[in-house]
Amino acid sequence: MRNRLQNGHVVTLADVARRAGVSASTASRALNGRGELSDQTRAAVADAARALQFQPSQLARSLRTSTTHTVGFVVPDVSSPFYAAALKGAQTTLHDAGYRTLLMDCEQSADREIEALQTLLAHRVDGLLVSTVGLGRERFEEVTGGRVPCVFFDSSIVGSGEGSVILDNYAGIDLLVDHFVEHGHRRIGLLAGSPSETSGFERRAAFEAAMARHEPHVTIAGIAGREWSLHEGTHATHELLALEEPPTALVASSVELALGAMLTCRERGVRIPDDLALAAFDDAYFAELLDPPLTAVTYRPREVGEAAASLLVEAMGDDEPGARDLRFDVRLIVRGSCGCPR
Repeated sequence: MRNRLQNGHVVTLADVARRAGVSASTASRALNGRGELSDQTRAAVADAARALQFQPSQLARSLRTSTTHTVGFVVPDVSSPFYAAALKGAQTTLHDAGYRTLLMDCEQSADREIEALQTLLAHRVDGLLVSTVGLGRERFEEVTGGRVPCVFFDSSIVGSGEGSVILDNYAGIDLLVDHFVEHGHRRIGLLAGSPSETSGFERRAAFEAAMARHEPHVTIAGIAGREWSLHEGTHATHELLALEEPPTALVASSVELALGAMLTCRERGVRIPDDLALAAFDDAYFAELLDPPLTAVTYRPREVGEAAASLLVEAMGDDEPGARDLRFDVRLIVRGSCGCPR
């Protein structure tokens, strides 16, 4: 931290000690709450520090304690409403625990994720919060070397880290598929996300399992998509609607994919929900403002960030932390895109 210039001079610990009438070592112990000092001495040093607007150097403190009180936060796409909300939750929890957050956006690239991890470790962060794009366990541990505690959220690496916070992807997809079946749909398609991420492969597996439960009356019309993006949603929806027997209902694995589907339907003159019912696994803040309003699986992404940060704070303070894995409940918000009355 920088200290106020006094007549062109940067205030130092020696200046505080001189004003308080004590030695520099005594001033240091008083400011750091160490040593057996009288209340009068501690008060004199505190008053001098306030008068001079002195703040201890975080760099010097880090070198003494081998801690930086910083945490790295690595996400695939910081523009996503989910990651933005999770970041807010994590930052609040970490700030209350005395930590600052360093954000790294790896742009859905494994190479960029590795670079982000290396950069954060070079800056000596005390812990990591990571939503991985799909690094394997061996590669992740080769990069991090277990040097600091790590907690995953949304997308994890099995067998690595001190914990994870994951959404209940299976329950969420079950809610969407069952709702469409209740509406009488028999051909249901899926817009899938990244198969290398936990949320991507779990939601696809959950869709296939849910559809199998309803056989032979319900069939998978098709599965398309491999990325979490609006562009992928438009391309994948074109692919499914071009089938000889296209779906009458579409499950989107994310709100970005759902937005892409809505754009494609607008281009092709396909009416939602009259010609194609649509629902998503993501209830973004703007979902009810869409036309039609988007039926979606909802959860509290800010609380996901808070929970992940809490696990990490515990792990950073424990010499032998045990891994803890949490699953967040989800629920269905019914709106007009699925065919329900608005």
